[in-house]
Amino acid sequence: MTVGIIVFTLFTWMIGFASSFLEAFVFRLVSGFGEGVFWPVAMAAVASYFGNRKGLALGIFYVGFDVGSVAGLSLGGLAYSLSGNWRDAFFVAPSIGLLVIVGAGWLKNEYEASPGDAARIRLGRDALDLLKQRSVVLMMVFALLATWADVWQVIFLPYYFFTVLHIGILSSALFSAAVSISGGVGKLILGAASDVWRRNRMLTAIAFMVVLSYGLFFATPTPILALLLGLIMGFFSSAIFPIMAALMVDICKGRTGTALGLTTTSQSVATVLSPIITASLFAAGVGRAVALNAMIPAVLTLLVALTLKDPRPRLRGSSV
Repeated sequence: MTVGIIVFTLFTWMIGFASSFLEAFVFRLVSGFGEGVFWPVAMAAVASYFGNRKGLALGIFYVGFDVGSVAGLSLGGLAYSLSGNWRDAFFVAPSIGLLVIVGAGWLKNEYEASPGDAARIRLGRDALDLLKQRSVVLMMVFALLATWADVWQVIFLPYYFFTVLHIGILSSALFSAAVSISGGVGKLILGAASDVWRRNRMLTAIAFMVVLSYGLFFATPTPILALLLGLIMGFFSSAIFPIMAALMVDICKGRTGTALGLTTTSQSVATVLSPIITASLFAAGVGRAVALNAMIPAVLTLLVALTLKDPRPRLRGSSV
């Protein structure tokens, strides 16, 4: 994990030294590789360390990532506004990575000394064996579809508020921020609930609510109603991810790092494909391109959720 953080931090810094777009692209590509290394390992560490409370713990982890993303963008934007040089944004914001490296080194001893299987993370091993399991493949497909259905909120939601609902730029930004905050609350509340209730049934219910809220959101022409529906939409769609990660850990117990590496790979693919598909639909003149690119994978996510199983013994509230 520490190696991944170092690679991510170092090559994000290097973007500030880039003399061409190609160099910046290569540096970002390598930094993305580092991020891909530490992200599943960090999730595996959280899931293994907190055991039966991994749903809540992963919800907190995801919220921390969201807060860090906003803080990093804000810090980079502040550096640029003060100096007028875009390179300073890449020198200042990644400096937080130094604190993360120190923290990871300090927590490593705590983590390895923990009881149970907390220290047995084997990222990159046993992947082929796991891929032979139907439940693992279904979880990867679910991760791809759920991420595909969710990415548009990050990329296109402000644009949708502005162009389709004709809301002002500032209001569109504030509405989108409110939806993101609602998503953070959903990760915490429903992530914690999944430690008590069946995760597969929760994912099915949440996926249904996502389809319902998406449909109502895209159908309404009223800005205030769209905001209320957006809050519901964000609450449920964001909550999928900590529960999904916790369920994958339960299915692949003892192979936590590899399991989460597989789901994050599926999510990375979706993160690339979703905006490309939406942009292509826009370019082809397809109406409601964002709605199509959200609703179709959302419905497919619900269908796949119906096939998932929670391997844990009977839980309190499992009949829900």
